[in-house]
Amino acid sequence: MDVDIGIRKDLQNQYTGEEMAVFLILNYLQNNKNKDLFISVDAIGYFLTGRFIDSQADKKIVKGIKKGFESLKKEEDISILGQSRNNFIIDSKSCRVDTQKYTFTIVHLWEIQKIFSSLGAYGFNVLRFFVNIIGTINGNSKSWHMTQDDMVLNWGFSKNTVNEYLRKLEELKLLYTFRPKARKTDKPYHKLGNIYGRYKDKNLIVQEGKQYLSTLPYYKIKKYPINRTSIKLRYNHFLSDSPKYGEPKEIEKLYRDCIKYNDSLKTHPNDEVDTLDLSVFKEYGFGMPTCESKKPNEIKKTSDHDVGRPDPMGGNRSVDTDTSPFNIVQVINIKKKA
Repeated sequence: MDVDIGIRKDLQNQYTGEEMAVFLILNYLQNNKNKDLFISVDAIGYFLTGRFIDSQADKKIVKGIKKGFESLKKEEDISILGQSRNNFIIDSKSCRVDTQKYTFTIVHLWEIQKIFSSLGAYGFNVLRFFVNIIGTINGNSKSWHMTQDDMVLNWGFSKNTVNEYLRKLEELKLLYTFRPKARKTDKPYHKLGNIYGRYKDKNLIVQEGKQYLSTLPYYKIKKYPINRTSIKLRYNHFLSDSPKYGEPKEIEKLYRDCIKYNDSLKTHPNDEVDTLDLSVFKEYGFGMPTCESKKPNEIKKTSDHDVGRPDPMGGNRSVDTDTSPFNIVQVINIKKKA
């Protein structure tokens, strides 16, 4: 029997993963017939994982459950009437959600158990993220869209953590994400957000996503013909005086790839990415294709280590390089290696 387990929306973001896990199981076990609820750490562990837990092998889960009980007691979110080591008597009423008074999020026991049986103690934080994201879903469309930046802002997770938890939940088939992979045709070409929901509602989520796309002008994001990330990384290494760029051929190769990088932003615009500053190649004898930048580049390649770099054009030469906001000219002698 798939029993609904509820938690108040106004409290769910305040709970830690440990508090939320314990409260959800208490809410699942309480009933209107009994005033008191007799429960233990081992029993909570059983309902979280779907199996009997071992005090040694599952010590991190045990520790998390104890921490959850202690915090809920301290914050008076539950009323503990009696306790003997890892056994508790709890006022059942304190574990209930008044559905007439509060809005609430529903999760299911099998969802909780799938998280913990697959992820162990790591499941405490993933469960908290799952409950928060499920709490945003529209009851009619069975889906919703929230940017990852908003998830970071509202739930206190880092961007990397949000990506990691989304991936985990998709792997467990608890969450499904419809990715439009498209941008609006109006400047600044904002990327269309993803639409997500429970995996079991996959078809409805896809339907909602297609309906959303039909309401606005957009174009599909094509796969980049070049690896922008790789070029940007090499460019940064060049600015940091990587020994690799002591060879003229490597500088020339990077320069040509940087031109491709900037050109790709014309055909595959991205409002979060700026063009690369090609002026850093001027002192090595390369011209500067014109590329409009949305913001001034803050990084300039100026280093004492520039002295002695090989000249890809051959011979000894002096280059006037503007390295100051007051236009002071610095003369750099670049000598060809023997």
